[in-house]
Amino acid sequence: MIQAKNKESKLTEARQRLPLNMISNITWFVLNIIVGIWYTPYLIANLGVAVYGLVPLVSSLTNYLSLITDGFNSAASRFLQIELAKDDTKAANRFFNTSVAGALTIFALIIPIAILVSSFALKIFDVPLGHEQDAQWLVLLTMLSFGLTFFSSSFAISSFANHRFDLRLVLNIVRLIAQMGLLVILFSVLSPQLWQVGIGIFISALFYLLGHYLLCQRLTPFLKIKLKIFDFASLVQMLKFSGWVLVNQSGALLFLSIDLIVANLVFGATVAGRYGAVLIFSALLRSLVGTISAVFDPIVFTLFGQNNYSGLARFSKMTIKFMGLFVALPIGLIGGLAKPILIVWLGPEYSDLSWLVVVLVSHLCINLAVLPLFPVQVSTNHVRVPGLMTLFAGLTNAALAVALALWSGWGYISIAISGAIVLTAKNGIFTPLYNARILHLPWWTFVSSIAASVLAWFGVFLVSFWVSKNFVLTNLLQISLAGAVIGGLYLLVVFVIGLSAYERNFIKEEIHKRFGRYRF
Repeated sequence: MIQAKNKESKLTEARQRLPLNMISNITWFVLNIIVGIWYTPYLIANLGVAVYGLVPLVSSLTNYLSLITDGFNSAASRFLQIELAKDDTKAANRFFNTSVAGALTIFALIIPIAILVSSFALKIFDVPLGHEQDAQWLVLLTMLSFGLTFFSSSFAISSFANHRFDLRLVLNIVRLIAQMGLLVILFSVLSPQLWQVGIGIFISALFYLLGHYLLCQRLTPFLKIKLKIFDFASLVQMLKFSGWVLVNQSGALLFLSIDLIVANLVFGATVAGRYGAVLIFSALLRSLVGTISAVFDPIVFTLFGQNNYSGLARFSKMTIKFMGLFVALPIGLIGGLAKPILIVWLGPEYSDLSWLVVVLVSHLCINLAVLPLFPVQVSTNHVRVPGLMTLFAGLTNAALAVALALWSGWGYISIAISGAIVLTAKNGIFTPLYNARILHLPWWTFVSSIAASVLAWFGVFLVSFWVSKNFVLTNLLQISLAGAVIGGLYLLVVFVIGLSAYERNFIKEEIHKRFGRYRF
């Protein structure tokens, strides 16, 4: 009876924290955009564009290390969250200490790699004269900071499993203030140099590690660091799991990185630059939806850890539909208003890229709607088949993108078409069918929720496209007003027609619980 009450209380707490968690993640997303808008021109103004170019270039080095570290993090998070959901503190401590020992070992391996890469930095990169030593320090400090951030993930699982995204937001803000504040101070007191950028990144990573350690102690005081209870069998489980996650992420990297490479090699640097400029739309949409989707992940692990498979199926189906209906609006608006947006943002000479924008973002109404299904695969330990499928799809996308670019005659838009076809085939067909299979549900269970997203996107796109053709939109205010009107009508139609009676009642109940006590 007590255990049943504990399970119910955990789900109740998760549900109650959902709005705050979503607000916290969206706030962090907006802050990143604001800081990003300031950070780039600030560095360029102080360092010069040639020297600044080394900052994002060095940061990109960590993408390849993250293939390994993210896989291990995913495995550690999966096993620890499930044991926490079961209230099995003994098993949770076993996996916790195993993950800490494993992360510490990987961090120890990152240190010599960082030293080696920084030593050869001048041979790897084209470094402006007079900045050679600074560039080496930037590489070393950036890679060490990545190692610290990775190690902190062993403790960050605690706040994730306890649905405390608000505390994670506070910690992220502290890290951001530490990095940017120290950078501004160093640039103001001393002559601006690359090594100062590295110092800011490194010190902020130390704050991040300390913060997550303290949060872990507060939220899960029963998790104690006792490396003597390190369990080799648990490590084998985690490594086996992380191996398939690595395969999955390798395939995903092919989807995310192949466009500009093919554009540059086949069509030249100028076309690649124009292509890269509009990739920001899909990147922001992915980041936004990923930020929102993350708040659902701990609930999935909790439901699975409590063997509540029927609840997991209902929750997954509902979140897919809500996610799809949510993302359909910005995708439809960006696609339908692409031409005036490009003219206002980049200038009339970029208006010919409007159909490229449409192709880049439209398929995301499917490929982002299914994000809530991925933690189901992780929680149920069904990652091998999806990993192989993602790797195969990534390789197929790379081959098809090259083939279409060389022989289709469609120009640079063929690269985007390739990604849209392959990724949609994977996530529109394989992912929902596979998830239905592992949950022992009818094959069509999740298809209807995805179909709602497609219909919603198409409606918004048609209306937005009609508005762009029949109204003069020459500035940001006019575009924003058009988007607001379309968005308002969309929300009304979705609430009245797009949602079932159960879903409408669910939303009304949640609003009443959050705001019913207030009187306006």
